[in-house]
Amino acid sequence: MILGTPTIWGFIESLGLVGGDGSPSRVLATVIVRDVLIFMVVAWFAKPILRSFPLRISLTGAIIGVLGGVLWIGLCRFHPEGFLLQLLGVSTDYLAIREGVNPWELYESSITRGVFLVFRFTLLVLAVPIAEELAIRGFLARSVESDTWETLKLSDVRWRGFAAVTAYAVLTHPSEAIAAILWFGMVSLMMIRTGRFWDCVLAHAITNAMLGIYVCVMADWRWW
Repeated sequence: MILGTPTIWGFIESLGLVGGDGSPSRVLATVIVRDVLIFMVVAWFAKPILRSFPLRISLTGAIIGVLGGVLWIGLCRFHPEGFLLQLLGVSTDYLAIREGVNPWELYESSITRGVFLVFRFTLLVLAVPIAEELAIRGFLARSVESDTWETLKLSDVRWRGFAAVTAYAVLTHPSEAIAAILWFGMVSLMMIRTGRFWDCVLAHAITNAMLGIYVCVMADWRWW
């Protein structure tokens, strides 16, 4: 999400290293560049991030992460969004289908495939959870609650912040809207209860790790 702005990501694509024709080298480069850029940004702002969100985690984050993984995988397997729309007589065309990447088909070399998987899981389990939680819990949920959001505690977020995160969940996961509403809502409730930012990151990381393992084991590349 942080890297989704036209000014940043569009410039990177214009260099010819990522995006484009979906060739194996560009797919690999895209994953590596996203990892590197996210970690560079996080490292640059590490001090203010840790000042606002001290590095504390609890077992609650791990439990919510596991429950969230089971919830997300279970709901996505049955695809209730399409079923509900069909019952309502509404077209399912808006439910975007992701273009999955099968590394076993894309890369003949086991070494290149291994490199891709390492960086892809790094993006999935470390980079994205940190970046996305900073954007939605660290900024979005607090900014809609108060003009002085920088000093607002996570435990003081109320319905406006909760609603903003839920709207984000639906807009960014239209084909998995029900799972997204439940998962993001569950993590938001945990955030309000514990006030710990890194519990949210931990839950996000565990859920994503479970999803990544499921994708590779079941070869269900549409969620990759």
